[in-house]
Amino acid sequence: MTKSELKKQTTKRVINHLIEEFDAYNIERENQYIDFWADIDGYVLQLQMDTRDYSVGSWDSMTLAGDGWSEEEKGKQFAATVLEERMNESIGRLVAS
Repeated sequence: MTKSELKKQTTKRVINHLIEEFDAYNIERENQYIDFWADIDGYVLQLQMDTRDYSVGSWDSMTLAGDGWSEEEKGKQFAATVLEERMNESIGRLVAS
């Protein structure tokens, strides 16, 4: 199997893993990025995975600087951070196996 075929197979495994373990939906590919949505604790989050290293990120997980953030915004940021960490750890274990 070529390197390219292995990469495609691994990417497919990771996407299926996100669907099965995290209920990812609305999955779309744009170049090396896979955009998708997932829900956690009542929040709907948009995430993105880079197929070069299978890392997952979300704009919602960015640290909130300063004062004036609502409890809703703080909760969403915390939930996004937790989900992002869980996904990255889980994908790391999957790819390493």
